[in-house]
Amino acid sequence: MHMALETNQVHISSLVVHCLPDKYKQVLASVKKMDQVEIHAPDPAGKFVALLETENEQGILAVIDQIQTVNGVLNTTMVYHEIDDGIEGE
Repeated sequence: MHMALETNQVHISSLVVHCLPDKYKQVLASVKKMDQVEIHAPDPAGKFVALLETENEQGILAVIDQIQTVNGVLNTTMVYHEIDDGIEGE
C-alpha cells in the first residue's frame, strides 16, 4: 500500500493558453478569477501565460481542466514545471 507523505512542496508551473480572439476578454476575465492563477504576457490576439502555484500535480491538472472548460479556450499547454520543496541551499 502506498502512503502519501505530507510535504511543504509548492508546484510552480506555467501554461500558454490560446483562445479565440473574439472571446479573449471574457476568457482572460474568467481565468483571472481562478484561485492559484496569475496572468502574464496577455496578447489580445488570443493568448496569455497563466502562472500556477499548487500543492501537487493533481492541483495543476485540476486548474488545467478548469481553464479548458472556459468558453472560447482552444488549447492549454504546460511549458514549465518546478517543484519547490522549501529547502534552502540546494
